[in-house]
Amino acid sequence: MATLNDILSQCDALPVLPSTVARLTSILNRADAEISEIHEIVRTDDALSMTIMRYANSAQYGAKNRVFNLQESLARLGQRHLMQIVLQQQVAELFLDAGEAYGLHRGALWRSAQGGAIAAESLAREYGFEDPDLAFICGLLRDIGKLVLDKHYGSEYMSLVSAHLNAQTSFIEAERAALGFDHAELGAELAVRWDLPVRIVAAIRFHHAPPPSATDEDDLFSIVHAADMICLWAGLGLGHDGLQYRLADHVRLKLNLSRDTVERLVAQTFAAVKTSEEIVQGSKNEEKCA
Repeated sequence: MATLNDILSQCDALPVLPSTVARLTSILNRADAEISEIHEIVRTDDALSMTIMRYANSAQYGAKNRVFNLQESLARLGQRHLMQIVLQQQVAELFLDAGEAYGLHRGALWRSAQGGAIAAESLAREYGFEDPDLAFICGLLRDIGKLVLDKHYGSEYMSLVSAHLNAQTSFIEAERAALGFDHAELGAELAVRWDLPVRIVAAIRFHHAPPPSATDEDDLFSIVHAADMICLWAGLGLGHDGLQYRLADHVRLKLNLSRDTVERLVAQTFAAVKTSEEIVQGSKNEEKCA
């Protein structure tokens, strides 16, 4: 049986975060960041530039009777929204064509990443979590382990896991039985190789199994776990694993997730992903025509 490290080392070309993300994340996290600095980086990436301008000129941001150019769009959106848009657009390049191992059609894993990010930020704001932007990033990247399994096993993956699935077993338990680890653990190890912060690594590791102990648990883990479930209930990223995951009882109680709250978040998440998809897809179409 291949170990977690075996799989990571055997992948000739592990997924990597686009360099634009690293450069812009560094700048956008500075309080003294200048729009001119951001403009110099963004303008070299046609797809990202178009995406930013489409967001700034969309009804979502209240644009009326005016077309904003790139520099105006950067100023209009502000640092927080810019960070989210950059991450969404660039991570799309990683997720868009992945998902064969889980029986997902093209784009489904990207929609799941988007949905997880949006739901995590919404939950963080409702719960009063200290850093909703961090929750957004963790929700966006929570399933990066699936990228590696997809690359390593392809369509053969499910034949390994399905032998361990039954009515009493969650998908994550079946993964561990088949592989000796699960996609969340694998994703955490990939995040370490990407040199991501410790809290992001931990949130990826625990997004299906947040620790129940109040002394050990970071609220971030509960938020990302709940966001993952909301995403699945919204029908985003439903593959072979489908709804074979469970919301942890201690998370439901901790975040006070009533039926009404969940239904509202499911509807909001689905609608927000649909809007983002239309904007990003429109940018890609414009890029092809350019």
